[in-house]
Amino acid sequence: MMAFKKIHSYRSRQTLIVMLAPWLILSLSACTTVKDTAKGTARAVTDTTRKVTSVLAPGGADLMHKIALIGIENQPTPGTTGFPFFFQKALTGFLQNDCRGSVVDSAVGEILKSPPRLASGQIDGYSLAMMGRLRGLNFFLIGTLSDSRLLDEKTGFWLWKDTRYKIRAGLRVEMIDSATGTKALDETFTEEMVIEELRHQQLQASGPLPLSEIEPILNRLLPEAGYKICTTLSNQPWQGFVVASEEGRITISSGSAVGLSPGKVLEVFGSGRIVQSKDGRRFMQPGDRVGEAQVSSVSAEKAEALISPPSPVGPGGTVRLK
Repeated sequence: MMAFKKIHSYRSRQTLIVMLAPWLILSLSACTTVKDTAKGTARAVTDTTRKVTSVLAPGGADLMHKIALIGIENQPTPGTTGFPFFFQKALTGFLQNDCRGSVVDSAVGEILKSPPRLASGQIDGYSLAMMGRLRGLNFFLIGTLSDSRLLDEKTGFWLWKDTRYKIRAGLRVEMIDSATGTKALDETFTEEMVIEELRHQQLQASGPLPLSEIEPILNRLLPEAGYKICTTLSNQPWQGFVVASEEGRITISSGSAVGLSPGKVLEVFGSGRIVQSKDGRRFMQPGDRVGEAQVSSVSAEKAEALISPPSPVGPGGTVRLK
């Protein structure tokens, strides 16, 4: 009798497993589908919004922001993947095609391999701003590859336990404003990609992850980061920087490359003052409005303008389109 009860109990459990298996599989599949669909919908909305945003000029003006791109690897062995070149090339292409309110100064990214930093390790926005103003740069866009690593994740439960193998990568985007030395944007984008177990083992044994393995993730992250960058840029007014002045005439480190032309009227602001925070960071407060100036002549990278009424504006002043 006891043997019969044991057999009956065993068969009951088997029957329950068989009955529940399809339901559990469908439930797990539905969860995955819903998650993937939601992510796909979010990306579709982002792409649509990005296309709408891309036609906007800075602050509604007809002048373009001049920006520089700097790529940094924050890896155990920096310089092993070639990310800086990839970041500059990929984001330049994106900004030119989908964010028409900007001009990329490609030379700066080659000259400045890494941004200046404070003793704390933070990016020195003030030093960057000082360099940017002389070149007519409105913003520095700094992309950092971080947290790229292999993962093995336990999934499922009971009889459906398994291990999922993944690559994870993070992309941090910081935007330094040359007018103030502050950050206009600081956001990190992360994503994971499932890979085969054998490939996971091979990569684990080969050392730092090569860019070719991380690139598919970056290609998904860059449009999202680019959309955020374009949105931020479109909300920032264009500003030019005074680099010289003499007898009611000022020289601005921006020219026809960003849309300046003779006859345009600019509002002129003084150099303001420098403030310092407790942690040693320096920022520039905008100066007071001192008058207006009309552009008299332009080259690709410079413009001359006459101030009316004549006012003393030394290097460090800023201008905006009236």
